[in-house]
Amino acid sequence: GILLQDMAQETAKLQALRKLMVEQKIDAYIIPHNDAHSSEYTAEADERIKFISGFSGSAGTAVVSFTDALLWTDGRYFLQAEKELEPGWKLMKMVATEQFSNYLLWLKAKMAQKTKVGYDPILFPAKRVEVITKDLADLQVSLIPIEENLIDKIWTGKPPSPIKPVMVHDVKYSGCSTEEKLQKVKALLNAKKCNVIVLSSLDEIAWILNLRGGDIEFNPMFLSYLLIVFDAKTEVFLYSDPAKFKDPTVENYLKTLDIHLLPYPKIFEDLKTLKGKAIGISLDSANAKLVQAINIKENTSIDIQDSIQVLKLMKNTVELNGFRECHKRDGAGLVAYLAWLEHQLNVLNRTDITEFTGAEKVLEFRKSILNFQGLSFGTISSIGPNGSVIHYEPHADNCKVITNKEVYLLDSGCQYLDGTTDVTRTVHYGVPRDIEKEMYTRVLLGNLCLERAIFPNNKVVNGSMLDMYARKYLWEVCEDYCHGTGHGVGHFLGVHEGPIGISLYRKVPFEDGFVCTNEPGYYKDGEYGIRIENQMICKKCEKNPSYLCFENVTMAPYSKSLIDWKLLSKQDIEYVNAYHKKVHDTLAPLLKDDPIALKYLAKECEPHVCQAITDLSVSYTHLRAHETSLHLVCRLLLEKKKY
Repeated sequence: GILLQDMAQETAKLQALRKLMVEQKIDAYIIPHNDAHSSEYTAEADERIKFISGFSGSAGTAVVSFTDALLWTDGRYFLQAEKELEPGWKLMKMVATEQFSNYLLWLKAKMAQKTKVGYDPILFPAKRVEVITKDLADLQVSLIPIEENLIDKIWTGKPPSPIKPVMVHDVKYSGCSTEEKLQKVKALLNAKKCNVIVLSSLDEIAWILNLRGGDIEFNPMFLSYLLIVFDAKTEVFLYSDPAKFKDPTVENYLKTLDIHLLPYPKIFEDLKTLKGKAIGISLDSANAKLVQAINIKENTSIDIQDSIQVLKLMKNTVELNGFRECHKRDGAGLVAYLAWLEHQLNVLNRTDITEFTGAEKVLEFRKSILNFQGLSFGTISSIGPNGSVIHYEPHADNCKVITNKEVYLLDSGCQYLDGTTDVTRTVHYGVPRDIEKEMYTRVLLGNLCLERAIFPNNKVVNGSMLDMYARKYLWEVCEDYCHGTGHGVGHFLGVHEGPIGISLYRKVPFEDGFVCTNEPGYYKDGEYGIRIENQMICKKCEKNPSYLCFENVTMAPYSKSLIDWKLLSKQDIEYVNAYHKKVHDTLAPLLKDDPIALKYLAKECEPHVCQAITDLSVSYTHLRAHETSLHLVCRLLLEKKKY
């Protein structure tokens, strides 16, 4: 990683970049957090924002002019950016209330006429380049492609591109062969009148080919492009580093499927040779350099948008059962850690366990689990004020000691051959304050409200309509959280899988077989953070298949010491009790050799006895009234969409 540097060193980096900007005759340079494949997480060799600014978050865009060095990121990373940005950099918050809520607004306001803005075309999706070019052209500002990345030119000691071995993902886990998936892709292209498809998204390539790699930390994918030609004979061309495919099993697999393995950069040369083809490509994800390599005089280019992503979202029966099974094992590992931690703090009175060693310990508990392949993201192990940093990640030399006097938030997950997990539990091993209990309970109620949502199976209801279910109990006390409520989850792929999600901005309708998270939260800056996250399968309702509902597959108890039971209705309490019984009955056999974990599990899953509710403001009738209003809003949105 890049250590924080003093002003002189930081200024030297910016001076070196600005010197190159003078040579290129540009007035500003845009640096996205991206790679050639529009990946959310990137290999170390692509962490250019981290090198130039110090910010290590997974979302952001930097702009450097001759007077400013600015970083835009979203609410998940505000506190992290404030801590990590080196001297000379300014954080620009991506919120609607800010004057310059995105970098394009700033460029349009600050760049003088006839100035030039540089960018690397391999790091920008083609559609994004089209939008920026048009917006800046209206102001007579030019967007200039620069083939050689300017950050790379000043990055001494830049890590090499990764060369991790590729493996076959057995059909007993994937549930669908590559031959079957190619037929699905062909049918999709036929409907769009295409006979060629060019893919650059790494998860799409890994999914179609039933191959997995390790080029990007936490993401079992490999740097590659895929070209498929559907003529009289289907031909598949995979562009990647051949050194990754030396395993005899993998070599034989490619040979059996007649997949042509070619050098990674050769895709640009081969695209130029295509003639008379109708080429499907996603302008939202394919980089501008790739799209520009297509000879549009000799071929037709058709934007297929996120069609392959939607195919991948529809999990088959084997994949869905895999999610259920891996969450059982993963839940056992998580409970074993939480029980161990409570024992260390409250029985052994240890004061030397840090957020970092806690993260290492939970990994230790999970490493021995069947089908374990690694973490699905960096573990967020945070105590007290660090919990309010939404994407906090502890480091060995800079973290806090875990105690039983503050709220502890653990957001963690793993990659297994049969699924990907992402679960958050917030606990307190001492006596929490009343306000902490209230806010935890409001977050829990929002989580349960979304989990119990039932909505029409009409390919209309989307994440923006469902989002309010999770927020309403916080909204009642004029509180909120500045991140989405949920994201799609890949099957032994990326833990964040688009294009579905649950937030104000997610417009893709939910369908049977989608998998997503449910993770409302509350964050008190400088004091504590609360988040409760489960993974859910969207499925048809048993009573009426014309409606959809959710199945929670996460197996880990909620923190009973943080629940203010007075805020729960009788039905809420019964629902929590039923979940805890299921968790206990599922995990107890897996923890039979761990008496500390078994004791903890029994304690946390013990049913709560319902008390008479006297506070009418939280009565079941009141809660039902709120649900009715939400259904009304959804119905109005649906009616509006109809017309």
